[in-house]
Amino acid sequence: MMKKKLIAAIAALLACLMLMTGCASHGKTLIEAQGEEISVNVFQLYLSRMKGSLAEAGNSVTSDDYWNTYIDLSHTTTAEYYTAQVLEGLKHIAAAMILYEEYGLKLPDETVDEIDAWIDEVIETDGEGSKATLNSILSAYGANVTVLRDAALLEAKLSQLKEHLYGAGGSLIADTAIEEYYKATYYRGYQMQLANYYYDHEKDANGVAVRYTDDDFKKVAYVSKATLDGLSEEERAKYVTVAREGKYATTYGEAYGDTLTLYRDGDTEVVAYDKDNGVIKYSYDSKGNMIVKNYTEAEMQARYERAQSIATECVNDEAKFLVYASEFSDNSDFNATYAPNGMYFALGTYSADTAFGTFSSELARLEIGGTCVLASDSGYYILMRAELDTGAWQQEANARWFSTLRGLTLEYMLQQKTAAYLDRVTVDEELLKTVDITTVASNIRY
Repeated sequence: MMKKKLIAAIAALLACLMLMTGCASHGKTLIEAQGEEISVNVFQLYLSRMKGSLAEAGNSVTSDDYWNTYIDLSHTTTAEYYTAQVLEGLKHIAAAMILYEEYGLKLPDETVDEIDAWIDEVIETDGEGSKATLNSILSAYGANVTVLRDAALLEAKLSQLKEHLYGAGGSLIADTAIEEYYKATYYRGYQMQLANYYYDHEKDANGVAVRYTDDDFKKVAYVSKATLDGLSEEERAKYVTVAREGKYATTYGEAYGDTLTLYRDGDTEVVAYDKDNGVIKYSYDSKGNMIVKNYTEAEMQARYERAQSIATECVNDEAKFLVYASEFSDNSDFNATYAPNGMYFALGTYSADTAFGTFSSELARLEIGGTCVLASDSGYYILMRAELDTGAWQQEANARWFSTLRGLTLEYMLQQKTAAYLDRVTVDEELLKTVDITTVASNIRY
């Protein structure tokens, strides 16, 4: 088995060396666009970068099973899919180079000097002063020092073209264009969490944390007038004040006062605490640390059923979802601090193995107003997709969700422009057959 692996490794290395023999050390030309040439080795370098990104996202890039898995009914494998993605990207870059020439652009001498200085620095640091040593490292990515420089020059030209067309940082892209892209590609949603653990604290008869007006825990804090005034008339009417007598006297103690403020909606009736200002009475151990407890299996089953009930009740009722999120969510502080108007996603913005990646893919499957329940290692999440709100990306409260929006709009506009030039781009199909993403190592450095 070891001998077979060694033979395979040597064969792969020889294949890389053979690919590097054309056009001096630039490599054989894979993509040509009216005189602009992109070598197969630049393609391999880009493939290695894609592989590195997939590895960082937690994908099993060293597993044959991962690459050989069919991702659709037409028998496209994971390897074929990502190889095609990188090829398509480079074809658009080649098309962009036709535009570059048409606009008469030329890299400033100082930009070329900066690239050469960077190459020298990489030789000094990574190659310990030896170009041969660095070439040995780069060979795993199908590249060498010359190919690394070729890629850097290509990217510098692309950056110059973007600035020429769209201004520095996309400054020439008007708000109307960004709004159009936002409306076409983004979607908005809310979340609430019913966790499988909690910080031990005083709870009322419904298992909800009791909130007090101060740290002495002498008087229950009910929902504030300011909060009520901010609700619609329909929602405000669901908050009622009742005398602490009869079943309420039995269920709740004297600490609740002579009257209780409740939230009623259908079969739901809970104490309406001031979640914005009320103080929770937590339990601490002998060292002063908050005590964490896990819900029992029976309690988690009840919480799952509650999650399903909330999801069903809130279909096409955004206001109700937000009330429930405020009342029941174990991470309502996230909504208040980071997503006061919801979460905003464009597909692919977050890695699939992250919570946001899961949220984005699940929300994309929902119709506007739709809900779903997700199981996780930390409990249950209830999601709701909401309608996009105009100009959301311009609001400071939503800024964290749109840090890449202008850049994404720019890339989309450039792709639309270069698409008209793709018929002038040719690919050496025979050479292409000799390379795919499995033939290079994972690269997050170059």
